[in-house]
Amino acid sequence: MSHRQRTGLTRLGRYLRGRWGFVTWLVLVATGSAAAQSGGWLLVRAAIDDGIGKGDRGTLTTVVAVYLVVNLGGWLCQLMLIRGLASVGQGIVLGLRRDLFDHLTSLSLRYFSEQRAGWIIARVTSDVDAISDALSQGLPTLVSNVVLLPTTIVVLFVVDWRLGLVAMVILPPTLILSRWFQRMSAVAQLDVRNRIASVTAQVAESVSGMAIVQAFNRERQFQAQFDELNAENRTSNVWAQKLFSVFFPSIELLGAISTCAVLVVGAHLLGSGELTIGTLITAIYLLQLVFQPLQELSDVYGQLQAAAAAMVKITSVLDTEPDIGDRPGARPIGPIEGAIDLDAVSFAYGQTDVLHDIEIHVPPGGCIALVGQTGGGKSTLAKLIARFYDPRAGVVRVDGTDLREVELNGYRRQLGVVLQDPFLFSGTIADNIRFARPEATDEEVRDTAAAIGLDRLLRRLHGGLGHEVREGGAGLSAGERQLISIARALLANPRILILDEATSNIDRPTEVVIERALDRLLHGRSSVIIAHRLATVRRADAVLVVERGRIVQRGTPAELAAAEGPFQQLAGALETPADLPAADAGARRSAVSARGRR
Repeated sequence: MSHRQRTGLTRLGRYLRGRWGFVTWLVLVATGSAAAQSGGWLLVRAAIDDGIGKGDRGTLTTVVAVYLVVNLGGWLCQLMLIRGLASVGQGIVLGLRRDLFDHLTSLSLRYFSEQRAGWIIARVTSDVDAISDALSQGLPTLVSNVVLLPTTIVVLFVVDWRLGLVAMVILPPTLILSRWFQRMSAVAQLDVRNRIASVTAQVAESVSGMAIVQAFNRERQFQAQFDELNAENRTSNVWAQKLFSVFFPSIELLGAISTCAVLVVGAHLLGSGELTIGTLITAIYLLQLVFQPLQELSDVYGQLQAAAAAMVKITSVLDTEPDIGDRPGARPIGPIEGAIDLDAVSFAYGQTDVLHDIEIHVPPGGCIALVGQTGGGKSTLAKLIARFYDPRAGVVRVDGTDLREVELNGYRRQLGVVLQDPFLFSGTIADNIRFARPEATDEEVRDTAAAIGLDRLLRRLHGGLGHEVREGGAGLSAGERQLISIARALLANPRILILDEATSNIDRPTEVVIERALDRLLHGRSSVIIAHRLATVRRADAVLVVERGRIVQRGTPAELAAAEGPFQQLAGALETPADLPAADAGARRSAVSARGRR
């Protein structure tokens, strides 16, 4: 069975590749530790029967000395075992968290649009932490006692087989109880993980939308939702603890019953002279060593069940196949010229198409603008060109090559995207500009910032390019964040550029600065502009009006401004057609061939 078909903790075995020799050595160390604990009681019996009972001080001294040496060896074995298992456990957690995060970054945007951010965060944080706790705290206990239990049973039978049989009578009901607890606890712990994920998702959503929550005075409603989820989480945890409250005391009770049975039988054998006092005492303490592993394994069992439930949730992420990725045999794309073709492209997020038979051609260095009402499909077209999605029908080509036939990373390295609400990462402004080209020098970053007019912003901020940016760009205006994102795209020097409403929600003075920056950014690149501002549209060689997933009008900005149709209506709603200089846009009319169905 492949690792992708396995669920639960058995899947973690793949992270032990190359370390099985070390694991085998740790098992031998655990065996030595168990032998020291249980075998030491044979020395105790000898000390009692031969040393104390017969008054032989020499034998007593020798046995005590050997007993101390054996226990010292057991201590060293336990020390090595705990340290070795800690190394193995944290190595597993490191590999699991790395693989989980790497897999998340390979999933398509569709996955993230269908899952709540808090649910995903819970997989990487609390679920991995549950496994980490089990491996760090529970693994040493598990390995030690799994080896100690059979070793002690063997030694108990060596001491006296009759007392061993009496003690083992209680074992079948113990195993039945353990099996019942395993089934019930597995369901309970899985429900606990689901409740924790729901609480985390609610917190993440509330924090992200706190401004809206407060603006519409919805604090009490969100608090009520959180209280409800928190109460469900409490109920789930209480039920899991009730199971533990039945199981753990039951194990202790069974251990007490077994001890009483050994005492009764042992007293009878002792009275008839068939048993020595040293053997009875040793058997009783060995019996404690039999039930000690059962009790400790019961304690750690809760951690293991929580970890197993967490692994089921993590597996659901790891087994999600990326919608977008390199096909077998995908080839490097190499440097591109930037010709973009969409041939009879249709696309659906679900069952219903949102794009219908789209035909677009952009030559190298050409620029098209997509305009239309919100929800018409403009951003979806841009995502298809960026290959965030693949079309349901038709083909998206760059330089005549189907994007599905080339390596995705090589293509994305030559792609630049500027969004309406750009995201900035924690770090300096220079770090954010350098995001797409980490190897860029400080001089290149400074030159890029100067080229798009960031100088005024840098003079205002403490530290200039070294100014610390908070997550998401908090503390910077929308225009300042946009300028930084444009600098980021310019430094990357992409061959294809996508501007997704890059000047929306910007005040006019800032827009002027951004427009100048866009002139520099668009120069010499194939560009797709999604715009609501006609001042941005005028840069395009051709404008495509998109309505309900179809291209209903095409032409140069001047042509569409002069002709009756959807574009003229959009122009009247947003800006006056007089804002479009006909000569400027018409000069490059022949640069773009717009083929398609109307």
